[in-house]
Amino acid sequence: MFQSYKNDINTNCKQQLLPDQKSHFDALEREIKAEFQNLHRFLEEEECKDLERLRREEQKQVKLLKQRERKIAAQGKDLERAITVLNSKLCEEDSPKLLKYNFSITPALLRYTAENITPVTFDPDTAHPTLSFSECCDSVWFEADKDVQACPANPRRFHYYYCVFGHQGFSTGRHYWEVEVGGKTAWRLGVAREDVPRGEMASTGTSSGFWTLALKGGSILACTDPQPMKVTVSARLVRIGVFLDCEKEEVSFYNAVTMSPIYTFTMGTFTVPLFPYYNPCDTDDGRNTAAINIFKPSL
Repeated sequence: MFQSYKNDINTNCKQQLLPDQKSHFDALEREIKAEFQNLHRFLEEEECKDLERLRREEQKQVKLLKQRERKIAAQGKDLERAITVLNSKLCEEDSPKLLKYNFSITPALLRYTAENITPVTFDPDTAHPTLSFSECCDSVWFEADKDVQACPANPRRFHYYYCVFGHQGFSTGRHYWEVEVGGKTAWRLGVAREDVPRGEMASTGTSSGFWTLALKGGSILACTDPQPMKVTVSARLVRIGVFLDCEKEEVSFYNAVTMSPIYTFTMGTFTVPLFPYYNPCDTDDGRNTAAINIFKPSL
């Protein structure tokens, strides 16, 4: 009888526990499903956000690449035009002429090659007594109150015009140098024959052995004979590039900031060395006190 009672108790307990456990696990199942649904929803939202960020970044990079591509293409066209101009210039054998172009040439290209960039300095032994120099002889200026009596006599010295030669003369090869003139209201520079007179001359143009460019009265002049030729430039000249080609017997001037051609002289045959020539001019009542400076270009 006791055993029967015990069995009845167990049966009743099982009948009471089974529905409770089933209800509990059903609730857990719903909870787990709900959590995973929320997690899936969150991951989908994050996926959408990440994909949108990736799309925007892709559009940005594509835009930058297209801009860079357009810039490279434009530079390539400029380079092709510059090469064409240089090739034609190297082939021409015409008389002196004004060079006119409507584009800026790549500086590194128009400086030709590294070996043509020639270090230059001023030669004080050739300088007019009123000219003064920096310690390194790479700056020169006119000094009206300078004690000229202390200046030693020298047959190579200019004693009428306020000018000076460079240290080194050239008879062969190609040579390029640059001169800063941005702070001045008057100047003259270029090349001259070694044997030009040091005193007063009837002419200081091409017939006398000077091939120079000048700033005078606000105008740029090519110092030709019998009269200087006014040269039109598109921008104020701050730095002048001088390119001497002894084989072609030419000297060309450039705006060294933009490398735009200014003027080219054809000199003809010369039998003596050509020297860089500089004239800072007088102070122009205090308006032209700045120095002429040698600029050291680099590729």
